[in-house]
Amino acid sequence: MIAMQYTFVLPSDYSMEQIENRIKNKGHLLNGYPGLVFKAYLYARKDAKNYHSPVNSYAPFYVWENHHSMMSFLNSDGFKALCEQFGQPSVKTWFIESAPVEPTSQHHFACMQPSGAQTIDVCGINYHSWQALKLKWISDSELNEYQNTPLYALGYIAHGLTSSH
Repeated sequence: MIAMQYTFVLPSDYSMEQIENRIKNKGHLLNGYPGLVFKAYLYARKDAKNYHSPVNSYAPFYVWENHHSMMSFLNSDGFKALCEQFGQPSVKTWFIESAPVEPTSQHHFACMQPSGAQTIDVCGINYHSWQALKLKWISDSELNEYQNTPLYALGYIAHGLTSSH
């Protein structure tokens, strides 16, 4: 499996309601996508009251069954439309080391590269840069543990069509 993420850092005065509405209105479009294990629609608001983020951003996180599925998406009309609206992002990828834990309805946030000994839900490595991926899904009850850690809000979870489903 392959984890993939790209991030659009948005201006500090950007109306993040536009991103929230985009997720609400278009998030379901990837349900059933061939080879997608899941897509977590992550975003961060600089003005968030209940979590910390230094910037406004849209940073979706994907887990793909294989590189063919990922490439199919990156060459799709939907991704091309995203690039036309926000610009072509730098796409980061990691080979996943063990079965990823998918977020559930109790998870409303995500932390990339958490410090300490927390359980990691998605773990992988980028062999080009040797950058490790450590992602932790966070519920509201865990928020206090991450007060000064930059977090992403989880707006929606799309589930694709994989050979294991």
